[in-house]
Amino acid sequence: MQNAHLRMGKLTFVRQARDSITNITVPLNCLVAEPADSRAAATLHLVSVFGGDQDIGAVIAAAHEGLRFELAFADEEIIGTLGEKPVIYRASVQIPERKRPVRHAVLLSKVFFETTFGANSEARRTVIYDDTPDFVLHRLAVRFGLPVLPEWAEWLSVELRRRGMVEELVGLNCDPIAVKGTKLRLLRILSQGLRRKALAIPSEVPAIVAPSRTVSNLAG
Repeated sequence: MQNAHLRMGKLTFVRQARDSITNITVPLNCLVAEPADSRAAATLHLVSVFGGDQDIGAVIAAAHEGLRFELAFADEEIIGTLGEKPVIYRASVQIPERKRPVRHAVLLSKVFFETTFGANSEARRTVIYDDTPDFVLHRLAVRFGLPVLPEWAEWLSVELRRRGMVEELVGLNCDPIAVKGTKLRLLRILSQGLRRKALAIPSEVPAIVAPSRTVSNLAG
C-alpha cells in the first residue's frame, strides 16, 4: 500500500442546472476504457471510485443518466460515458478512526457485464480485465462454455494475437484487452490446434472440461 496514492486517478463530472452547478471529483482506483476520436466520447467499461455518501451517490446517478465523466490518470485525460443500462455495485469500507465509512462503487458497462456466463452467448467481442493468458482463457471459457484445458492458455493467447483478434484498451491498475471473435470462431481455432497437434488432450481429463460436445469431436 506504500505510495498507493501515486497509482490513483480522479473522476470529475459537472452538471449545470438553471440556477446551480454541480461539480464533483472523486478518487479513481481502477478503469477500463476504449479510446475514441476527438469528436466522440470514450466508452467506459469499468470505473471504480470511492468517496463520501453524497459524492458517490451523485456519480451513480450521473452514470444512470448517461452523463459524461472526465477522467485523469497518469499522463492521460479522457472524457467518456458508460452508455445505457450500466450495472453498479456498491460497498462500504470502515476505516479506523473515521466516523463514517468510505463508500465504494464499481460501475460496469452493459458490454462488460455481459461477459458473464450466459449473458450474451452470441457476442462477437469480449472485453477482458487482464491480458494474462490464464485469465483470458478462463474468461472466454466461462463466457462461451468452451471445453478447454488450463494447459492451452499460452497457445491460445499467442494464436489470438497472431490472428489480429486482440485489441489493446486503456487501463488504470489493470491491463485490459478486447478479444474479437464469436463462440464458433473460437471453437474452430481450438479444433485447428488439435488437428495440427499444437494442442493435446491427455488420456485422463477431468469431467468438468469434457461436456457433451467436446473439442475432440470438432477436430474430427
